[in-house]
Amino acid sequence: MTSNELLHEAKSLFATGHPEESIELFTKAEEEGCNPINVFLSRGAAYLTLGELDKSIEDFNRVLEIDADNERAFYYRGIAHLRKSEFKEAIDDLSTSISFNHERGAAFFARGLAYGELERTDESLRDLKTAIAFSNKEIESFANLFGENRTLYGKSMALLEGERGPWSIVMNEDEVNKLKKWIEN
Repeated sequence: MTSNELLHEAKSLFATGHPEESIELFTKAEEEGCNPINVFLSRGAAYLTLGELDKSIEDFNRVLEIDADNERAFYYRGIAHLRKSEFKEAIDDLSTSISFNHERGAAFFARGLAYGELERTDESLRDLKTAIAFSNKEIESFANLFGENRTLYGKSMALLEGERGPWSIVMNEDEVNKLKKWIEN
């Protein structure tokens, strides 16, 4: 198989729910000289899906060493930092991603969660409200990448329901319920 065929097969395995097997093929594609940006982004996403956060960050760092303006690497690395509860780093990466791509609603959603964790309620609200404007499909994709970190989701639910901020003044009930639905999934 050529390096591009290996990459295509690895992406197919990943897309069909086989991230562990895809990592092996991504690595073989890299060894065969495939475009490293494609390999590292894809393999990093597979590691992220498996919860191997340090390995995913390493691959996204490698992308950024080659292409310092790669929006997707900043986005995915921000998600990995968020999953590691490294909220400042997550905000930095997600902000850079948003500066390159103002339409990535999941980046606003993720950054809003990170701001909430740092009790930066106004910024959290702004980002969560912005995320509402984007499609459910993109937010569901974020939820799949985010994984099963229920602690962060639980805290986000508390922000929506609780005493930390005047949510009912800033967000209407439909907006709060939409965010709760995304968080609960």
